[in-house]
Amino acid sequence: MVKKISFMTAALILGAFFLTSADGAEPNRLRINCTLHSPYEIFFFRLVEEVCSRNHITVERHTPPVGRSLIRVDQCIDDGDGPRILGLETTYPNLVRVPEPFGDFVFGAFAKSGDIAVEGWSSLESLNVAYIHGWKIFDAQVTAAKSITKVRNKDLLFGLLEAGRTDVALITRLAGYAEIQRLGLTGIRFIEPPLAVEPNFLYLCKKHRELAPRLARTLRDLKRDGTYRRIYGEIISPYLSD
Repeated sequence: MVKKISFMTAALILGAFFLTSADGAEPNRLRINCTLHSPYEIFFFRLVEEVCSRNHITVERHTPPVGRSLIRVDQCIDDGDGPRILGLETTYPNLVRVPEPFGDFVFGAFAKSGDIAVEGWSSLESLNVAYIHGWKIFDAQVTAAKSITKVRNKDLLFGLLEAGRTDVALITRLAGYAEIQRLGLTGIRFIEPPLAVEPNFLYLCKKHRELAPRLARTLRDLKRDGTYRRIYGEIISPYLSD
């Protein structure tokens, strides 16, 4: 009788373990999709590491094929993805947003000529415009211009601007300044005000939905205790010091 009770108890414990682990368990490791396009993604992932570390979670950065990243998280093949703009849950219903922004994407125009002014999307209509293929915000907003050129990467984008083959290059402010420094270019400026400022977030697969509010609270703690400011100063500020 004693052996029978022990066996049943063990079976119940084992069953409860697998039930908890299948969906909603506290993870001790997350695989987060984050492609490094600029120093901002380095900053973002450093924050993800810090936030998760404070919750005793190890993070692995993953770079899936282009166009597959969000699909893989929506299918719960990978655990999360970022940085991403608001509202992706409407297109990918299995995503859960960590409800605290990691920062802002500042979208705008770089120009070599000092005479060019940009105030709103409609002001691009009289200009030759270039941007990187696949940037959805520009695809959606740049519907009329003197000419529109789409290129494969930042090198080609700023090559066009440097050569005078486009009036403005559209990109985020940070990515643009980082590329200008890398290429050693001079005389190119970001036109204020920006065209758009969009907060960005970490998204998780729905099986981690219980984790999302806890990570948001921890991120707010980082902002309060000075850690966020320190990491920003180390990674972002050197590119925006001018």
